[in-house]
Amino acid sequence: MFVIGTAGHIDHGKSAIINRLTGIDPDRLPEEKERGMTIDIGFAHYDTPDGRRIGIIDVPGHERFVRNMIAGAGGIDAVVLVVAADDGWMPQSQEHLQITKLLGIKYGFIALTKIDLAEKSWIDLVEDDIREKVSGSFLEGAPIVRVSSITGEGFEQLQKEILNLADSVIEREDIGKPRLYIDRSFVLSGMGGVVAGTLRGGQFTVGDEIAVYPARKSGKVRTIQSHGHQIEKAEPGQRTSISLTGIDKEYVRRGDVITTPKIMDAYPDNQVFALSVSVIPEARISLDSGRRLLMILGTTEVEGEIRIGQSQIIHPGQEGFLFFRPEKPVMAFVGDRFIFRVPTPQYTIGGGEILDFISRFPRKKELPQFEYLEARKNLTSIGLVQSELKKSIFIDKETDFICTNYSQAEINAAVKKLSDGGEVGEHGNKHYLTSEIAPNVDQVLFAFDEIFEVHPHYDGIGIEMIAAKTGRNVHSLEPIFDLMCGKKQLIKKKNKYDLPGRAVTVTGDIKRAAQMIEIDLHRGGYTPPTSKELIGKDGVRKEALEFLLTTGKAIKIGPTLVFHTERWNEIIEIIKEMLSGGETLSVSALREKLGSSRKFVVPILEETDRLGVTERQGDVRIKGENFEEK
Repeated sequence: MFVIGTAGHIDHGKSAIINRLTGIDPDRLPEEKERGMTIDIGFAHYDTPDGRRIGIIDVPGHERFVRNMIAGAGGIDAVVLVVAADDGWMPQSQEHLQITKLLGIKYGFIALTKIDLAEKSWIDLVEDDIREKVSGSFLEGAPIVRVSSITGEGFEQLQKEILNLADSVIEREDIGKPRLYIDRSFVLSGMGGVVAGTLRGGQFTVGDEIAVYPARKSGKVRTIQSHGHQIEKAEPGQRTSISLTGIDKEYVRRGDVITTPKIMDAYPDNQVFALSVSVIPEARISLDSGRRLLMILGTTEVEGEIRIGQSQIIHPGQEGFLFFRPEKPVMAFVGDRFIFRVPTPQYTIGGGEILDFISRFPRKKELPQFEYLEARKNLTSIGLVQSELKKSIFIDKETDFICTNYSQAEINAAVKKLSDGGEVGEHGNKHYLTSEIAPNVDQVLFAFDEIFEVHPHYDGIGIEMIAAKTGRNVHSLEPIFDLMCGKKQLIKKKNKYDLPGRAVTVTGDIKRAAQMIEIDLHRGGYTPPTSKELIGKDGVRKEALEFLLTTGKAIKIGPTLVFHTERWNEIIEIIKEMLSGGETLSVSALREKLGSSRKFVVPILEETDRLGVTERQGDVRIKGENFEEK
């Protein structure tokens, strides 16, 4: 459904236009009727001569209710900016224009109202002023329709302009990801809990499984209404009221989101948002790290703290990247638009687009990792895939980008186009950006060379050490290592990796120290010295112990215990023998068998649990899933 919304200063005739056009009074609250002003968002519909139904959202014009205006404007496809002929351009005319621009609205026209209250010469001056004020915005060159809600003059032209928009504006797509940002929540006798809002992203059908966020409660759609009519299915853009089953009313409030269980399960909690932001020229302050702002996204309002990216400060009229940590969970998709306001006293400062979710504020040295965000400005499906590959290097072929404003078909088409053009390659079940492979391989090889130069006696290096050396996480390196092994650039040795053809070099000092440590470990038997006791303050013995561990002659159990590999294998065989008849094994029994103490036996059994040789069952051990393995 195509949805059009009003915007403009208080008492400029927004609600009157809707009432005259549709016969519906969008001011539903008793307080609104009593005070003669719109306080909250209102709703109506216009049935066109050719049988289409257009949704209409009316927003308040008073500066105290700008938050409600933003909540309403977030659900529209086009805007009618209303300016009264007797008043002319006013503060909320400007603020509402800025807000619609920040929300990414690109279509609309201007209604010059109350023309029955002004002379034509004055109206001409007001129109010229409006043209100047909207210059450079999406309303530059848009029609200005002169109307009177009292006499009806101009309403035929108003209807034509609305139909022109409905014919030319692409309606919101069904991407299979329904979200309903709740603007009303109430209880009806015989119906139970009811929620209402403007549906975006997908459909809801009677009987569908649904979920409410952030409560993370699940239920079902009992009934659906739209503009007072019972329907079986609600579609994107449609004004939608849903009666719920299985969700108590205390879990559903204005600003919450009704969605699908799949989306709720995929959505991260405790997130920090990475954002692109534009600060409006009229802003009274600049944005700097540590500042608290109010984010309005859909009908959700939440305060939080910001951290600025590389620029450190974003001045009025500038754009930039920042990170926002909300003080409570918020549901947002990559590509969603939002508004920032200063919490006290409240005024609009800017807005922008959600670019990504991360788990915490990044440290200054980590900021270069977020260069991929640049590709997410003015986002497209291809830009999304490219940027995700820049961030992660590899992505699973089954990655469905659930928390984005793109359908799976759009993502698949983007991947295919990039693959056909040679930008994206495949390895196993993963896609990768071909341009990113060479620099990442070089980085890994450089890290190996640096470590082996200092430690030539290492018989391979674990991926964790390379991750620490490169400042990367293990998860992002695993597919690179896999690809490098496939291309014979690395050799895998159990849980370590080595360079092809590299010879292990051990100095005489390290060899002698290693022999002495082996003697100490053999003497220690099942109660060996700790790693600290083995090393003391001798740097050579530290290198020697690392050599024994990397060559597999010694094994470390827990943070401090080291066993000679021969002794460790004996312990494994003893444990297997004690469990071979189907018996259970207690700490005290193994302690007695080994002639050891709990200090050694507890870590031993924790390690055999980890290896799957044993499995803890209460206070005893039984055979683990890997018990039979050699």
